[in-house]
Formats: sequence, structure tokens, C-alpha cells
Amino acid sequence: METVSLTLKEQNLLDAIKRGMDEPGCGWLHELADETHSTAGILGSLVRKGLVTSSGFREPGYPTAYWVELAGSVLHT
Repeated sequence: METVSLTLKEQNLLDAIKRGMDEPGCGWLHELADETHSTAGILGSLVRKGLVTSSGFREPGYPTAYWVELAGSVLHT
């Protein structure tokens, strides 16, 4: 696997996702980290680098909730 350079904020979010919510490697973003505009940008960067995947789920009357998972190659690092 190619080494990917991460900022401190990217590494912190990646570590939170690695720890997970109910199980390692996945969880709802709002339960893993403070959901701010900055966090959204950091998550987008991790997605672009191929380290995590993110899926948005929308229910009427609620903000979009994001489910995040480590990419397969990151699960065992």
C-alpha cells in the first residue's frame, strides 16, 4: 500500500473512525467527531485519499447523517 501523507486533523479523524462507534472501523460521523464544516472538509479529504467511504442518509426534518467506514486496505493497518 502506498504511504499517504495526512495532516494532524486528518489523522485524528482517521483514528476516531478506526476506533469506531459500536465496532472498529465504522460509525456515524456525529458520534465519532464534532460535526462541523471543518470536519466535513477533513472527511472529504480522507475520502479523496481513498482511506474511508462515506454515505449520507436523510430523514425528513433532520440533517443528513453520514455513515463512515474505513476502506478495506486501511482496516488492517
